[in-house]
This record gives sequence, C-alpha cells and structure tokens, in this order.
Amino acid sequence: MASPERAHSSHTRTTARVGVFRILFIAFIHAARADKQAFIQSDTILEVLHFGEGSLLQAESDIDFSLYHQQSTSPHRGNCRPIRFEPPMLDFHEQPVGMPKMEKVYLHNPSSEEISLISISATTAHFHASFFQNRIIPPGGNTSFDVVFLARVVGNVENTLFINTSHHGVFTYQVFGVGVPNPYRLRPFIGARVPVNSSFSPLINIHNPFSEPLQVVEMYSSGGDLHLELPTGQQGGTGKLWEIPPFETKGVMRASFSSRDADNHTAFIRIKTNAPNEDQFIILPVEVEVTAAPGIYSSTEMLDFGTLRSQDRPKLLNLHLLNSGTNDVPITSVRTTPSNEAVTIDFKAVTLKAGESRYTKVATISFDASKARRPNQFSGKITVKAKEKSYSKLEIPYQAEVLDGYLGFDHTATLFHIRDSPVDPVNRPIFLTNAFGFAIRIHNVSLPEEAKTMFEVQNFSTPILIPPNESRYIFSLLFRAVRPSIHIDSNILLITNASKFHLPVRAYTGFLEPVVLPPSVKETFLDFGIRSATDTSNIIFVVVNSNPIELEIKSWLVTGDSLSMELLKTEKGNTTAALSRLLELQNTSASHHKTVILASGYYAAFRVTLVAKALEGVYDGAIHITTDYEILTIPVKAIIAVGTLNSSPKHITLPLSFPGKVVHQSFNIQSSFTQKVRLQQIRSLTEDIRFYYKRLRNNKDELEPRRKSKVANIYFDASLQCGDQCYVGLPFVLKSESKPHGLALQEDMWDADVDLHQKLLKRWKEIKERSGHKIEAVFEVNTDLQKNIEAKVTAHLTWPSLVNSSQRITFPLTSTNSSSEEEVVLQNPADVPVYVQVLPLALLPNPSVFSGKLADRKFVQHQHRYIRVPGSSSGFVEGSTRPFVYNLMLLPGEIKSFSVRFTPIRNHSVSSLLIVRNNLTVIDTIVLHGRGTTESLKVAGKPPGQGSSLRFKMTEALLKDCTEKIKVKEPNFTLRRTFRVENTGLLPITIKSAEINGKACEGYGFKVLNCQEFVLKPNTSKDLIILFTPDFTTSRVIRELKLVTQGGSEFVFILNASLPYHMLAACAETLPRPSWELELYILVSVVMSSMFLLVIVTAYLEAQSIWEPFKRRVSVEPNSGMETGRPFNLREIVLNDYSDSSQNPRGFYSSSNGSAKVGGRHGNGRTLPEPDLQDKRPRIPFGTKGSSSSSQDGAQAPCQLINRKARNIKQLDLQSPALAGSPLQEDPEYSSLIGAMDNDLDRPESLGTIQSKAP
Repeated sequence: MASPERAHSSHTRTTARVGVFRILFIAFIHAARADKQAFIQSDTILEVLHFGEGSLLQAESDIDFSLYHQQSTSPHRGNCRPIRFEPPMLDFHEQPVGMPKMEKVYLHNPSSEEISLISISATTAHFHASFFQNRIIPPGGNTSFDVVFLARVVGNVENTLFINTSHHGVFTYQVFGVGVPNPYRLRPFIGARVPVNSSFSPLINIHNPFSEPLQVVEMYSSGGDLHLELPTGQQGGTGKLWEIPPFETKGVMRASFSSRDADNHTAFIRIKTNAPNEDQFIILPVEVEVTAAPGIYSSTEMLDFGTLRSQDRPKLLNLHLLNSGTNDVPITSVRTTPSNEAVTIDFKAVTLKAGESRYTKVATISFDASKARRPNQFSGKITVKAKEKSYSKLEIPYQAEVLDGYLGFDHTATLFHIRDSPVDPVNRPIFLTNAFGFAIRIHNVSLPEEAKTMFEVQNFSTPILIPPNESRYIFSLLFRAVRPSIHIDSNILLITNASKFHLPVRAYTGFLEPVVLPPSVKETFLDFGIRSATDTSNIIFVVVNSNPIELEIKSWLVTGDSLSMELLKTEKGNTTAALSRLLELQNTSASHHKTVILASGYYAAFRVTLVAKALEGVYDGAIHITTDYEILTIPVKAIIAVGTLNSSPKHITLPLSFPGKVVHQSFNIQSSFTQKVRLQQIRSLTEDIRFYYKRLRNNKDELEPRRKSKVANIYFDASLQCGDQCYVGLPFVLKSESKPHGLALQEDMWDADVDLHQKLLKRWKEIKERSGHKIEAVFEVNTDLQKNIEAKVTAHLTWPSLVNSSQRITFPLTSTNSSSEEEVVLQNPADVPVYVQVLPLALLPNPSVFSGKLADRKFVQHQHRYIRVPGSSSGFVEGSTRPFVYNLMLLPGEIKSFSVRFTPIRNHSVSSLLIVRNNLTVIDTIVLHGRGTTESLKVAGKPPGQGSSLRFKMTEALLKDCTEKIKVKEPNFTLRRTFRVENTGLLPITIKSAEINGKACEGYGFKVLNCQEFVLKPNTSKDLIILFTPDFTTSRVIRELKLVTQGGSEFVFILNASLPYHMLAACAETLPRPSWELELYILVSVVMSSMFLLVIVTAYLEAQSIWEPFKRRVSVEPNSGMETGRPFNLREIVLNDYSDSSQNPRGFYSSSNGSAKVGGRHGNGRTLPEPDLQDKRPRIPFGTKGSSSSSQDGAQAPCQLINRKARNIKQLDLQSPALAGSPLQEDPEYSSLIGAMDNDLDRPESLGTIQSKAP
C-alpha cells in the first residue's frame, strides 16, 4: 500500500502533467462550438474551466475522485432527490474514434430550496464536461452544462458523472457511447513509453473514404514537446503533399515528441479536412510516458498493420528497440502473446549496445491476413525478453483490420491467345462477384501503359455498387493483337472503397523460349565449337514457359549421327534461375519421362550429348520439341579436330614456401593439334584457397598448334589459410606505436622472444608430424577441343631462415694479440620487409638459460669481448644505442652481410651463439666456435726472456791481431754467430722486424744479417745470423734482441758479448781511425779560436760603455771636490745632485729611456718631468750600490752615489740660505733626512764603511 506522502506526490505530478492538456483540449472544443465552459480530466483528476467571452476566466481547484468513495450517500439520492436532469441519461450512440461530439444537459430545481453546485467529475477519459452555466439554481430554476464524448477505443463506453453540491450531497448522471472505427483509419497515440532524451515520432496516415480527393486543411498540435513535421523532413511543400486520392491511405505528417523530462506527457493533434461535413474535425490524443529507468524501449507504441484483405500478401513491419542502460543487453526472444499463426516473427539474436541514441532493428513482424480466421487473431502483443535480469519484459501491442472476402471473376475472360494469322478484335464483358460482407463500390478502372498497346477498357463511366454476395457487369475489355507479338502479363487497376484491387490481364503466344546455357557461346543454337575426335561433350539448354497457361511437351527428338538428347528436370523459374543452377543441372541424372506438362513460369532442362569419336570436320544437326502450339527446332553445330593436349610437366613441384612467401611455377600445355585451340577455363579441382593461378598479360586465349604454350602461373600462398595459426611472421611495431607483447624489436624481451619462438616452432613441428608440410592440388584446363587436362601441383612448407651462409661458423686459430673475421650473409626469403637485430649471446641477461632453451649444448664462454658484431648506422634504430648490436631492415629478397670478429684473450677454445632477432621467425641462431692461442718462438732452443742469453765470446785467439807488431792488413774483430729460430706454436708466425735495443737490425756492435721479413710455419725453423763487432770500451756488452711479429707479438732475447779485459787497450789502439777525424779536429780548433776573440772584443766594448759616462760626468762638474783626504759629505753630494737635476732633468738619472749606468751596474726605472717634480717630491736614494726608492706616485728613480771627497759642512751651511726658496725646505721628510745625515757625520765608522764599499 502506498504511503500518504507518495500518494500526495503522485497527485501533484499528475496535476502538473495535464496542465497543457486541459487548456488545449477545451480550446479545440470551443474552436468548433462557442460554448463558454468545459472541463477536462485525466485518470482520477478533474479540473473545471470557465470561459468568458472567448477567454479563460478561472480554473477550479482539483478534485480527487477518491473522496467520493469515502463520502456518505446523499440523503436526497434516489427518487426523492431535489434535482431533475434533462435528458435523464445521455446516450451519444455511435461515434467514430477521435471525432468528438458535444451534447447539452439541463438541470432543474423543483424544490423550494436553493441549490449551490460545487463541481462535476467523471472517471473516464472518454467523456469530458464543461462547468455549470450558473452555479446557483434558485427554486424552480434551471441551469445547464456540456458533455463531450471523445472515443479512444472501439466498443461500448459508459460512465457516471458526479455533481457535488454544497448542502445536498452528490448527484449522479449516467452517460453512454459507442466507439466505432474512424472513417479516416486514424487512432490515438496512447501508451507510448520512451526514455529520457529520446524521441517518439509516429507517422500520421490518413485514409480517404470518399470518391473525391481529400485535402487536409489544418493540422496543429497542442504545443509543448510535441511538434509536427513533414514525413520527408522538409521544411515546407505544396498542397499536393496533403492531398489524398480517393480510397487511398497516405502519410501526411509525422508527430515528433522530444522527451526531455521524466514525466507523463499528454498532448493533442487537431486535424481538419475538406470533408463534406465541414463541422467535423479530428482530435488525436498523444500520451507519452517518459522515464529515466534503464531498460529497453520500442520506437512505436503499437504495430499497426492497417486494413488488410484476406487474399492480400503478408504485410511486414520492423521492430526497432533502444537500450537506455549502461550495459550491453542481449535480446533472447521475440514472440507473440498469445500465440497467433497469422503472425510470423523473423528474429535473430542481437545485442543492444549501451549508450546508442538510435533505435536498432531487432525483428521483422509479418501478418498474413489469409491465416487470420478469428477476431482474436486480429490483435495481440509482441513480447520481447532480454538477458538482463533487472529489465522487465517489453510488450508491444499489434493490431490489424482484416476484411474477409474477395472480388471474384472469370480468369479466362482476361486471357487472350495471340495467333500467327491476323484475327478480328475480341470484346469480352467483365463481371465481378462481391464475396465481402459489405457492399463494394467500383470507382475507377484503369490500364497500365504496357497493356494499352493491345487492350482497351470500354463501357465504364460512373461508379458501380456491388451488393454483398452478388455479381454485376462492370466493363468490357477490347483486345487487338499487334505485330510483332509479345507476351503481356499485366493488371487492371480497380479503385474501390475497400482499397485497390488488381485484375490480371494476359496475352500469350503459346511458344516456348529456348535458352542454351554455357559453355555454348550462342544462346539461339547449340554450338559445340571445335571438338577433339576423342572428346565426348554435352550442352544443357532449357525451354521456358512464360505463357499464362500450361503447355504440354509431347515429344523431343534429334537429327544427326552421334547426337543424343535427354530430359533432366522441370523446375519453377526463368532463364536467370536456370543459369544460377547450371552446376546443379550438370550433375543431374536423366529423367525417364516421355512427355511433360510445363506449368506457367516453369522451365524444362535438356542435355544434348555429342560423341565425336568417328567424326571429323564440320558437323550439323538439330533437335526438335513438339507442343500443341509449335514444333520448336534448335540447330546443332560442331567442328571435329584430331589431336591431344597434355600438361607440361604433368607434375609441377613448387619451390619451398612458408607463410609470407608466395611461390609460383609456370603451367604449360603441349598441343599436338594442327590448328589453334581456344583456352576456355583454368580451375583448381582442390578446395584449397592457398593454390591459385594468374594469367599473364601477354598470354593468349589460343594455343599455338604443335607447340608448348604457357597458359598461366600456378601460385601457392601459405598464409591464406593459416589465420592465427601461422607458424612464422609477426608484425613489426614502431617505437611510437603501442607495442603488443613481444612484437617490437626492443631490449629486455628475451623471455618473450623465446616463448614466441618456441610457440611458432611447436606449430611447425605439429604440421610436420601430421605431414601437413606437403600439400597437393590438381589444376584442370578446359579448351574447346579437349576437356579435363589435369596437372598435379605439389607445394612444400619449410621453416625459413634469414641466415644465407653457414649457421655454424668456426673461426681459425687466432692469436690473442690479433683478431679474425668471418662474413655472415643474411637474406630475406619472405615477400615482406623483415626487421633484424643481431647481437651476441653474451648481451642477454642470463646467457646459459637462454642457450639451454634453444639448443641441447653447453657454451663455454659468453663474454661479449670474445665475439664482436660491428655496429652500423644503417637500417632502423630501436632501443638504446649500445655496442655489439647490429640493426638492419631487409627488403623482400634483399641480401646484406656483416662481419663477425673473434678476438681471444686467452689460450683456450670459445663457443657461443649469435642471436638474429627478427619478425619472421622471432629468433635465428648462428653457432660460433673459436680458439685462441699465443705465438711461441725459440731462438737456439731457448724461450724468450731474461734467461735466454745468446752468448758472443771473444777469445784471445780471435784478438791475435791486437798483439802483432807488423800489420799486413787491417784487423778484423767481427764475430759471426748463427742461431736457429724455431716456431713452437700452432700459428704461422711472420717475423716483421728485428730490433737491438730499439734500433732496427743493428746497433751497439750487433747486427742481424738476414733482417728482412720471413714466415715460419708451425714446427719449422730458420737460421738467424747475428754479427758482433766490439769497440773495446768495455769487456762485457749486454743488449736486447727483439723479434716483432706481424700479429703484434714481441719476443725478447738477451745478447751477451764478453771480451778479455787485459786486451782492451791493445785492441783499441789497433782500431783504425775514422777518415773524417782530421777534418773534425781542424773545424773544432777554428771555432774555439773565433769564440775566444769574440769574448775579448765583447769585454772591451762593455768596459768602454761603463767608462765613458763616468768620464763625462767628472769633466762637467766644476766644483767636484775630488781632493784626497777630505771627508765624505753625503749632504753636499745630495745638494749638488739635486741642483744638477733641477737644471738638467737628466743629470745623473736615467736618460729618456729610463736607464742609467752607475759604477758598471744597471738600474731600471723612469724619471719624472719638471711638472711632476714640482707636485711630487721624490725620496732621495742613498747607498753605495744602485737602489731604487718609490716616489709618491709609485715611480722608481735610480740614483748612484760616487766616491768623492765630501764638501765642507760650512760651505753647505753657506749655501743653505740660497736654497731656502727651493722645494726641499718645505718638505718635512727632507728636513729629517738632512738631520739624519748630520748625525752620520759624527760617526767615522759609518764613513769608513761607505768608503770601503765604494769601487
């Protein structure tokens, strides 16, 4: 039971829903009637509306009908009630659905009391009432109100009106009505249920029940979310769009409702036409429930099949559904409820996608009126069930109006035979019998254009009425045969009040239509073409009966030797149907019937066989078919030739293939005919799509006589049938795309590589186990002279490899100081590009595990420094750049090579794998074997090193020339020794050079005589001659002999020479002097003498440069007290020097370049010009040596004190007044310096020190 809150909420929503409905319906009513009051209701809600002068005055409050069931019965109810109705009850009788009718009801107050009327209400949507004309009825007075009957359904409708008063309780009033079918075949659009944000767009079809065209004058909606639009979607059109021909049904408008808010929506569509009764108009209620609940919804509220006749063909309607939920919903079943044999549902399981805004076709509903024999079969429901449990089942009602009956006529009256000879026109009367339960009115009779060439309708001018179960003469049909004669199969169109009827009219010749089927080139006769003498061929032809009557084929026979004919079958269809069943007819066995009756629209198939064994040259024959109307003769022609055709070769073996590699081989035919043979067909007898053929552009359709001709290429594509089970081939994914697992050639995908490789390899092994790697097919060639020339084709599948060179590379013995290289050749065997990445096994995270998965062997070493793959910048770059990786792309059939370098670091064997990653087989491997060794060399049986001393011993006997007094010839002290150099290693050694302590071939008395390059094979030896010539400076000479090989090895041996110590001096004297010794002695003497003279000259010039400045200074000083014995007065020197410098800025200071020479020593500095001397007072330097002191501006001024006799202090004092105006007296520092000098005069030891330091 619903709670009070929910009941109140439902009441409020319902009141709002019908607001627009109430206003517009009353507007529709008062558009036709000038009444001033009306009311409208929906469900249990009633609202009374007052109308003044054509306008809405006020609206009474809503009344809930449930209150009437709770009120007590009025004490005045019954016979003693104080109010009387006129009429006592209201019967509207029959009224079409959707066409309103209004009646007035009067209320009389016979009592002596005043009656106050409050409201009026009803409980059905079929009846609507206005408000009272006067709310208060005085005693003896009266008032009135209007009642509108708008039938929504066909059938009886009755209701009770409740009139509520203020003090007299509730009065009741009975109303009745009968809804009958709408003459325009219109119905209300009620019961529609749609989701939010969707649309409901029913098409408004109007039937014209009149004999004149019906024009729709007005059509408008009550507004809101309901709009009207043209069926074509256009914005406007001419009046012809709304003109309906007599007795026809036409869609004139589409009502489009947009569901925005979840609520119950009600609206009206008002239609007015130019019907004879202009006061009549049509009101169609439109009620739509908009809900937000997820579910499945139908695009239409009802499947209306319209008006059908029992002999009409089944009518089809499509069911479209929409899923408003968030999940996809599978539709499990669509069926009728209850079961109805007249309704057929064509349904296939479909899933409604979530979130789609368009309706999806789910099923096709067919209604067959001929099977609807009971009224309960005319309507029902279509029930749709979904797999979603939360969705309730959807029920869509359906209905159809079935007219049981037909119009009977004599079929022979409209059937005419076209004879060969001209005949007079034929005029036949046409009678029709009405088998319907109502009268049929024939309004018009018309012929189509194609029938007017031979037929004409006469004696029909006015409509004719045929009562039920009676016959009437309608018109006369005139027939005139024309030439050339053609069949006419058409219909006379009858326009009636029960829609249209088609009266068949036919003209026929009675002739059969022969059609010769392929491979015959001609369709008019049987052309066998050129036939081989050993060939037996046949041709199928059919005869079609396109006449409207059945024909009897009485006999068939042939004319000609070696020719036979047999009946295969008779079947319904025309020439197109026979051509589509050609293969079936070729495999049909012969029938034993001697005659056959061929119905209209059927054909008979015959097989004609020609055996050319005993024939040669041109052949002519014929076949004959006899009927009641003709003897059909079809010529037979052929040319018989002698020769054979054979496949060359008979067994074609294709190259090895795999998915991704398409192979082909030429297919040749050897002809022994003396004339050209026309090629007709090449086909495969094996249903294997991997085998196919292609004709070349330059291939001719004719085979040359006595020659072998190429007719096609036979192809085999292994990838056409393998699908997801192809054992090779992966797509290459670039880095910018999303990378499926293991498809992109990138780093750290080793496990994925192995899994994919093993998966593909497993597929290949399974194919080999079931012998699926060998595939056979048979191709057949048919020509015009010989058929069934067969050739057997065999294809072999293989596991492809990119490695075109050996997959096992063994490097030669390689020195640890060198490298050896082997070339690896890669070739793309596929027809698509292949991306390859080559890398050593050592780069994998776990080489041992990886190698164990690929091969049943153990690898000794995996360090990548042993095996190096040169990197390359060509091809693609994938992953991070790292050494020992080689990336490349191989185009179809392309060959590329690279080198693998083996660089051992120890003397032992190494085995590893070279991984070739690719998108063809995922992984390809190359086994690598290499052995490292070192070069081994011995000299005089001694290995290299400090202990391998090669001794040279000079004995006294060898030095006897040193002691001889008389030397007949120059002495020879050279010792020659021969050492055997032996290659004790496994590698050939090339001695490139010999060095003695870094000097090539000779040095320090040793000399390698055979110093040129030579080669020592393993376990071979060669003599090495070394000479030693001593210089007798020491008794023992030890040097290193280094033998350098081409492989980079260095072998060091010690050369040890010893001499008698006591003979060194004697032998040294005997050594011949060099020839250039005298010249060198003279040259050195001259150079040394010249250098001595140069030093003397340089010293003199230096002395002069010191003496000359001193001499000039002494000569220019007038008061140079140079007397000996006078005290050395620094004060006098300073004053004199300053006086001189004031007169001559250069004085004893440096010249313009800032340098001065004092006492033979040089000082560097710069002097200030006169302006600077005035502004900056220099500090006076003192001392025995040249020193420098800084002036105020940081400049250095050199000064030198000269050893001379000091001036008298008195003279200095006498000269002081003269110097009073000089800048020295103004400087406190200068005054303090003078004082310090005076104090120094009192210390004789200071003067002695100064004098002693003077030069």
